[in-house]
Parts: sequence; structure tokens; C-alpha cells
Amino acid sequence: MDIVVLCCGNLLASDDGFGMYVLEELEKMEMPENVKLVDAGSGGLDILTFLENTDKAIIVDAVFSGDKIGNVHRFVYDKNTEFPTLQFSLHEMELMNVLKAGYAVMSGSMPDDIIIIGVEIERTEQFSIGLTPSVQNALPVVMKMILKELNP
Repeated sequence: MDIVVLCCGNLLASDDGFGMYVLEELEKMEMPENVKLVDAGSGGLDILTFLENTDKAIIVDAVFSGDKIGNVHRFVYDKNTEFPTLQFSLHEMELMNVLKAGYAVMSGSMPDDIIIIGVEIERTEQFSIGLTPSVQNALPVVMKMILKELNP
């Protein structure tokens, strides 16, 4: 089973860079041969190329839902389900719209299993480097969740 872990974010935008910090931690670990780690940046539709012909995808991103900063959310993506109260932070195009487009255009090559792990951040347009303490504290929680997804 081919698995891709897509880490999304912008290191220059404080907590919005959360996925990049996750990627940095994952790269320190030995991954099984069937797992590919990807710096997905804030690429919008470009992430579809990383999802193509994989069996499972784990997408890590910042999320805005109005929940407590630092809370971690886990979603199983279902192309038939709407997530109206959530906004993920892919800048060019919102994540759920990217996935919906992927299933519409390349349904035969999209993964059957997509897990989205999002950490709640405060929406900010401010540029700064580093995570706030609440979001930094979510890093070990997210790492544990990813490892559990890789080794069920």
C-alpha cells in the first residue's frame, strides 16, 4: 500500500506553517519504504499530483473553525460530505475544494483513504517565524496520530 503524507503550510506565517514543522520531525524518523513524505507548501491544486496513484493520504494542515487554538482535529475525507464550518489553509484554493476537484477530474487515480489532521490556529495574515506555544504543544499529539495511521 502506497502512503503519502502531505504536510501543508508556510513557515513565514507563524502557526500556518505547522505542517512544515511536522514534516521536519517526520524526516528525522525512519519511514517504511511505502511511505512518501511531501512538503506540499501552500500549493492548492498542485497537491493533486502528490495524491495521484496512492492508496492512502495523510494531509497535515492548519485549520480555522473557531475552536480552541492548538486543538487537533482528525477527519476522514468523504467526497460526499461537506465540511462547511471548517477552513483549511491552502492559500491558493481551500483544501476541500482541491480534493473535490481531484475526485471529479481524476477519480480513478485518487486515494481511497484520505485522513486530514488539522491543528486549530488563529487566523493571521501576519508574517513571523515559529509556532505559538499552544500550537507547538499540539506537535507531539499530531506526530502520534500520524504514526498510528502509518502503523494501524
